[in-house]
Amino acid sequence: MPESSNRRKARATEPGRVLRTTALLGGFTLFSRLLGLARDMGMAWLLGGGAAADALVAAMRLPHVLRRLLGEGSLSMTLTAALVRRAHGPAEKSADEAAASCGRMLRPLASALGVRLGLILAALTLLGLLAAPLLAALLAPGFSGPEAARVAELLRICLPYLLTAGMAALGMAFLHSMDVFWLPALSPALFNLTMLLFTVATALGGWPPAQTLALGMCCGGLVQWLAQWLALRRLLPAATRAADAVCPAVVEAERRHMGRIAWRCLAHVPAGLLGTAAPQLAMLAAMSLASGLGQGHVAALYYAERLLELPLGLVGVCLGMASLPSLSRLAAAGNFSAFGEQLSAALRWTTLFSLPAATGLWAVGPDLVAALLRHGAFDALAARETTLALWAYLPGLPAFALNRSLLAGCNALGATRRTAASACWAVAVTLAAGAVLGHSIPTAWSALGPALAVSLGLWLQTCLLWSALCRELRACGQASRAVPWRTLLQQALAALAAGLAAWAALAVRAFVFPAGWWGGVWSALALAVAAGLAAWLLCLTALGNEELAALRGRLRQTATPALRRLRRPGRKAA
Repeated sequence: MPESSNRRKARATEPGRVLRTTALLGGFTLFSRLLGLARDMGMAWLLGGGAAADALVAAMRLPHVLRRLLGEGSLSMTLTAALVRRAHGPAEKSADEAAASCGRMLRPLASALGVRLGLILAALTLLGLLAAPLLAALLAPGFSGPEAARVAELLRICLPYLLTAGMAALGMAFLHSMDVFWLPALSPALFNLTMLLFTVATALGGWPPAQTLALGMCCGGLVQWLAQWLALRRLLPAATRAADAVCPAVVEAERRHMGRIAWRCLAHVPAGLLGTAAPQLAMLAAMSLASGLGQGHVAALYYAERLLELPLGLVGVCLGMASLPSLSRLAAAGNFSAFGEQLSAALRWTTLFSLPAATGLWAVGPDLVAALLRHGAFDALAARETTLALWAYLPGLPAFALNRSLLAGCNALGATRRTAASACWAVAVTLAAGAVLGHSIPTAWSALGPALAVSLGLWLQTCLLWSALCRELRACGQASRAVPWRTLLQQALAALAAGLAAWAALAVRAFVFPAGWWGGVWSALALAVAAGLAAWLLCLTALGNEELAALRGRLRQTATPALRRLRRPGRKAA
């Protein structure tokens, strides 16, 4: 009976914990994405959207993919699930036993994993440096001559980021398994701050922009690595000192097995990493297709992807990372009913926020590109191509966001092979669709093709991941719980209302007020965002959306104690 009551309490508190963690991650992610926008604004100002920007983007594309996979959660997602399953093990293990086991194993396992993963990444980095011309030809087959040679040169400067980002990701995985989320969430901000410093140095010191920004990427990875591992060194002794003092012989015996356990954890990495890599690999394929469309298309895809990262980071990535440790614990404990409920809640929250983000970006896309990027060398043609690429990415934004929660569920259940298969299909469809669209879309609209192909590939992966989760849950004797059609229809209608309201606000403002009067583009964006947000909330309220009502209830519960504390001194003084 005590165990069942504890389990019921844990089940009741898990959703609240996930939402609190998501809010924490969202705050740090917003800070990081804003810094990233500032970094990209500086890059656009220095290089514009021409041949120099194409070469740098092509060289940085592989390190950027590695940053998404290693430095911002994908590798951490796979390793975190493996570590939590190892620590919390069988369902009959009590919470105290699981915590003690976790405390005893983390320090030696961190050392064993660090040595092995470091050697693997160092070998891959060396191989990449030797094969840089071949990698440049694969990344941008449409480039030739001096442009291809410049890509290979910049790629050699960027590639050491593989080692630093991989080691930082290992530190993130251990911190996530210990329910420490704030520092991993702050890690991308540290990277962007480092890149901003190098951007400022380039502008003030007259250094070569491309080479300096490539070097800044490597230094940013080094800062991420040091931050994670310094925090881990402080936390791990506190978690394991008691175990060392009580039973050193047992701890020493466990250390002898840590090598084999480390290889077992790493065995999950290739398939799990391939599954989470689908969006990045699809965008790599899109860049390869865009390199043959003409000058500026590769840079346009890059800038559009950067604008897409703000809603994706706040919605999909945060919910996926916040729910992963909890889903892994529920799967290890065999509590598949609570697992299904929590996964369904994560999917509902994802669609609630990702759908209006897509429609809102459709409405304000041209003005947003002009406000953020159209400065210095970034001209009107570059702004048009970037806007077209952004519009083509938007149909895939909800799929990209949903994939993070679906991948968290698959990793928690250990279904990494299915995630790898879904990624392969997504990339194959992206290449096929991009080839077809490239020959069917008029030249003036050719920037739409590669990004539309990515959207199609991501939706295919979403369907495959959902099908895999349904099969896994049925094998465990639990029916899958999708987002109810009524809820999905409510959210879609509210998102459509938000997009139309934002578009109407921009159209009315442009019609009523002459150009250059009553503020500039930023005032227009503020008006559009306010109109879209108001329409979204009003529509959800009128339709009786349960998620919005639950969000209001949680905000009220959070705010009430604070208001009481504020009022208490006044009553005493009176």
